[in-house]
Amino acid sequence: MIWALLALIGVPIWLIVGALAAALLSRRRFRAQPGVFRLKERESGHDQWPRLTGYGRVVHDVFVTNKGIAMVRTTVRGVRAVTDHPSGEDVPSFDHVAIFEVAFDDGSRSLVAVDQAAASHIQSLK
Repeated sequence: MIWALLALIGVPIWLIVGALAAALLSRRRFRAQPGVFRLKERESGHDQWPRLTGYGRVVHDVFVTNKGIAMVRTTVRGVRAVTDHPSGEDVPSFDHVAIFEVAFDDGSRSLVAVDQAAASHIQSLK
């Protein structure tokens, strides 16, 4: 939709296609790095899980999340505590979901859902 608008105002199609291809290649390279896992993160107080999947990694006691088409929206937060959260009826669409409640150094809390293979990364924060 946006690329059609850009084409109407005179931006060449090859430039738009090139920008999209660069964003997708950047995303692919990011996901291929060791220690990166898929996640869905829900801030405390929100009722629904986000529709889009983000990616995260754990570096010592710091939780880094990346979102967006090119994975450039990055959040870096220190972790104070991690607890297992019982998965109830409101579970995001993952295979074999493990849900954790993460308390951050700034006082905020989030529920983080990952697949079973990535659960060890979050558990390493305990």
